[in-house]
Amino acid sequence: MENSSQINIQELINQNNPWRNTQNKDWAVKDGSLSELKKAESEGLFSPPKFSYYLRKEFFNKLFIERDETSGVLIIRGPRRIGKTSTLKYIIDEMISEGYSPDSFLYLSLDLDEFFVEINKKRRLRELLTQIISNYKKPNVPLILILDEVTFYKGWARVLKNLVDGGVVSGGIGIIATGSYSLDLGSAKRELSGRFGKLGESCGADLLFSPRRFIEVAESVLGDSSNFRSFLSKKLGAFPKRTGIIEFLAGFQGESEDLSFGYTQSINYLLEKYYEDLHQLLFDNYFYAGGYPRKIYQTILSTKEGNINVPDARYVEDIYNLLVSDAQKFNLKPKIVEQILAKIQKPSFRVGGDLKLFRNLGGNFHLTMDECNKYIEYLTSSGLFSLLPCVDNPSQIDHKTKFVNPKNSRYKFVVNDPAVFFSIYFCSRGIRNIFQRANKLLQEDSSVAEFLFESLIISHLHHHSVLKSQRTDNISFILDSKDDKEGHELLDVFLWYLNFKEEFVLVPVEVKFGNVDISQIKERAKILKEDYGFKRLIVVTNKKEFEIQEDYVLIPAEIFLLFF
Repeated sequence: MENSSQINIQELINQNNPWRNTQNKDWAVKDGSLSELKKAESEGLFSPPKFSYYLRKEFFNKLFIERDETSGVLIIRGPRRIGKTSTLKYIIDEMISEGYSPDSFLYLSLDLDEFFVEINKKRRLRELLTQIISNYKKPNVPLILILDEVTFYKGWARVLKNLVDGGVVSGGIGIIATGSYSLDLGSAKRELSGRFGKLGESCGADLLFSPRRFIEVAESVLGDSSNFRSFLSKKLGAFPKRTGIIEFLAGFQGESEDLSFGYTQSINYLLEKYYEDLHQLLFDNYFYAGGYPRKIYQTILSTKEGNINVPDARYVEDIYNLLVSDAQKFNLKPKIVEQILAKIQKPSFRVGGDLKLFRNLGGNFHLTMDECNKYIEYLTSSGLFSLLPCVDNPSQIDHKTKFVNPKNSRYKFVVNDPAVFFSIYFCSRGIRNIFQRANKLLQEDSSVAEFLFESLIISHLHHHSVLKSQRTDNISFILDSKDDKEGHELLDVFLWYLNFKEEFVLVPVEVKFGNVDISQIKERAKILKEDYGFKRLIVVTNKKEFEIQEDYVLIPAEIFLLFF
């Protein structure tokens, strides 16, 4: 490599920014991140994630409106290969097409191994960024500099802090720092405190970019051919409406609100008009492709061609190999990550508070608790896994103080995306032809299908509007340990928050895949109401049935997932 002292900056910019070449008008359809999505968009199978509209409005547009009067730094986190880069390049392509100057956008991909070693070894990140801004920021022309995967670099936040403090990042400059893991998010935000600027602060300083939710996939695929997207926009689009429906289902809103806002009417309309399409999309596509845009597109396209399939590379290279190899950049051992991933046999399962399952790695090799915590923290920081604490006593839910105090004596380990589960399940066993094997696994082992269904519902609860706006992750599950030391599960999952009325809202969700035993549901709802103070149990099923009773609600997953 050549320099800022060795790194050839001009070559670096040319390689990463094809739109800066005025002869390269069709760069987007040739770009590795965008080409497939552009093709999908032309076929009506892709639309930008909702995240992109917010980012465009609050960061990109504001910089161009206020220009030298504003600046800022924004951190964007999200798993690898879920569309962070393609979304940012999509916005760039869109804005250049609208007449904005190509000189206003600079993109640097910083995750190449040789680049990583060179800059990290010689601590040249600050020098590199200083020279790039000096060379490419033009007077009276805003500059957005995207540093893709910069968070792999030690001290990256301090580098940005020093650039702000030194006046290098000043009026008319916006920095977007992306990363795939949140291990250092807390320390990075402390380091950058007071330096995010108007642009960064308006976006909350950091944003989480998650795999596509089911509603986003449904909007992309069903679109407006049957007025699906416009119906959702009118009936479910607003933040309070979706929150209101969930509170109604959980018993916190009653008949008067239902009549005023048409909650039941909207659900029945969705059931009558869109259920079959949503059902097919969920179980033939999302169950295998999850929220990964390229997998979604390839699944739908191959279905149309009569040979449904997703290439192994989408599971192996896009997920498993990156999870394993990225560990080294955090001074963790890839081999141990492989061994831990091999322990995951279901998409959702309970594990003891001592994490013994993950610590015993075969033979005489055992991780200490501290060592194991580092590896589990690495996995959960990717956003692809969750570790839910448990409630095993009614006293842990205090309605007077409006507080829930879960324990860490036992956890529920959840794989947050179906494609991730299939990737680690088969890759850790050396099995390929993954899409077909996944289909076979679900047919042969109903418990895998059941827990995949549960994990899918749980992962969507993290996207509840109030939890995201309050930046909390108040999600747990309930074990009944009265007669059983290990405890049997009384409730699959619940979330809690204070709403705008300062009400202590509890949303209990039981997930049922297959036949539903109503007598069992009634008994469970009664215990949850009398002992734990829940108002109404929401039972999410894979059946086309919607029923509201005083103590419980039955609702299909295809409809329920649209509320997140």
